[in-house]
Amino acid sequence: MGADGIVPDTLGGRPAASTLLAAPLRPRTYGTLAYLALAFPLGLAYFVATVVGLSLSLGLAVLVVGLPLFVLVLGSFMLVAVVERRLATYLLGADIGSPRWKVTESTGVAGRLVALVTDTAVWAAGVFAVSKFVVGVAAFVLLVTLFSTSFSLLSAPVYYDRSGVTVGLIVPEPITRELSLLIPWNDFVVGVSFVVEISSWEVTTLPGALAMSLIGAVLLVASLNVFNAAGWLCARWAELLLDPSRLPGGTE
Repeated sequence: MGADGIVPDTLGGRPAASTLLAAPLRPRTYGTLAYLALAFPLGLAYFVATVVGLSLSLGLAVLVVGLPLFVLVLGSFMLVAVVERRLATYLLGADIGSPRWKVTESTGVAGRLVALVTDTAVWAAGVFAVSKFVVGVAAFVLLVTLFSTSFSLLSAPVYYDRSGVTVGLIVPEPITRELSLLIPWNDFVVGVSFVVEISSWEVTTLPGALAMSLIGAVLLVASLNVFNAAGWLCARWAELLLDPSRLPGGTE
């Protein structure tokens, strides 16, 4: 489903231009931004807790405390699944069914322990918890890079004339490239050649700064659509791993 993002319901469809331009006006865009902003701290916490918990439980397996610690780690996966289901549902518009854990349907200590260890949904939640760190790092880089670039361009009219500040697209040296198209014709070669030179564009006037700001506005709208696309992918990943009906042998 589209989840109010820029990705259409069908793989063969394309988002309309009006949909792309309306990204700053859609509430789902800001839900996606909130989800991406939370991804890094949550992913880091999940990753550290999982690695430390599993390492200690395996290291202490010969002692009595190893098994309860391992059970605690698996239980934390269930908690992560509950939290992430709500985040993906409310912030991304994901369609995720309610969880049904085998451990809650089993009786006896041994039966509950076996159900916890063999529950596909629990391990899928563990995979999601670990993968959240990768998603968080990618989201952090994406947010910082695109937002910092967009807002620095947008605010060019404010600081373009300050002493010691250089505004524009600066390259160390001009880049010159020759583009040629040659077509053999009998004993001759007919061709067209162009010389393209890319040099620095330094903004020193208000109109130039306004043009730079316009580029920043376009980049910001494009960035919001990139964030929506990333949110759509995150929603599908959450549905895949956290929806019990999509897991092998799972039921809602």
